[in-house]
Amino acid sequence: MPASDGAPRVSVVIPAHDAAPVLEETLASVAVQSFGDWEIVAVDDGSRDATWEILEDAGPRVTALRNPTALGPAAARNRALAHARGELVAFLDADDLLLPTYLERQIACLDQAVAQGRRVGLVACDARLLDDGRYADYTYLDMIPDRNLPITLDRVLQRNPIYISALVPTAVGREVGWFDAELFGTEDFGLWIKILERGYEAVSNPEPLAVYRRASGSVSSNIARQGVNNRRAYEMALGRGALTPHQRRIALSAIRYNRAMETVAELRFGRRSARSLLRLSARIPLLLYVAATNPRWWRQWITVLRTGRSAAIGR
Repeated sequence: MPASDGAPRVSVVIPAHDAAPVLEETLASVAVQSFGDWEIVAVDDGSRDATWEILEDAGPRVTALRNPTALGPAAARNRALAHARGELVAFLDADDLLLPTYLERQIACLDQAVAQGRRVGLVACDARLLDDGRYADYTYLDMIPDRNLPITLDRVLQRNPIYISALVPTAVGREVGWFDAELFGTEDFGLWIKILERGYEAVSNPEPLAVYRRASGSVSSNIARQGVNNRRAYEMALGRGALTPHQRRIALSAIRYNRAMETVAELRFGRRSARSLLRLSARIPLLLYVAATNPRWWRQWITVLRTGRSAAIGR
C-alpha cells in the first residue's frame, strides 16, 4: 500500500546518457512490475540523442531531470536521489532491465530480514546476462567465486559480488552520503563499502531478477578507467579509517592489483609516446611483483591484452 503521505514505497533511480536505443524497454520493465507502489526518478546526463524526449514522454510516474552536460553516473544518481520520495531505492542502469517480480521479491527479502531483527543496508540479487540480444547460459553470480557465501565487507573488498540493481533503504543511503561523485563506473562498489563499513548487513537474494546488458563500449568494459576508479574506491575506504587491519591489507593488495591492471590496459590501449612509455616502464617492477605473487590474475591480464575485455567482474 502507498505511504500515508502519498509517497511510493520504492523509488527506481535511473541515470541515462545517450540511452535512447534501449531506454524505452528499460522503463517498460519497471512499468510491468508485480509490485505496484513505485516511482521512477531518471536523469538525462547530458545526452546527445533522444534520451530526454523519451523521459519527457514517459508518463506521470516518471520524474525526469536533465543535466545539460554529462557529469557521470554517480552525480546523475545523486541528483535523482535528491528527488526520490520512496522509503526504499532500487538502482537500475539505463541499459539494463528489471524482471517482472524484481520489486516484489527484493522487498519481501528485506521485510523478512527486518522482521528477524537484522540491520539491513542493502538487498542484492542475481542477474541474467544479455550479449547482443542473446542470453548467456550463466548468470552474473555464476562468474563470482563462492557465490553462496554471505556478503561481508571482507568479501566485497576481495571481490565485489553485488550487482548494481540492489535495493537500499533510503535512510541508510542518506546516512552514508550516497555515491561518491569522483568515482566513475565504480561508484556502486564505493557505496557498498560505505554501507558495510557502518555495520549494516547485505542480504543476498540468489534469484536472477534483473538483466545485465553487456556492451563493449560500456563504462564497465573500459579496463584502464575501471582500474583507476577501483583503486580510488579502495583509497577512499582506507582514508575513512573504518577498516580492520585485515581489511586494510586486502585494500592495499587490491590497490597494487589495480595499478597493475592500469599498466596492462595501457600496454593494450595506451599511446606510444615517449612520456607514456617512460611512465609505463616505471610501473613494470610493480607489475612483475603483482604477477609473481598473484598467478590467479594472469588469465584476466592475458584476456585484456588479447581482446581488450575484462575476463572477470568485481575487480
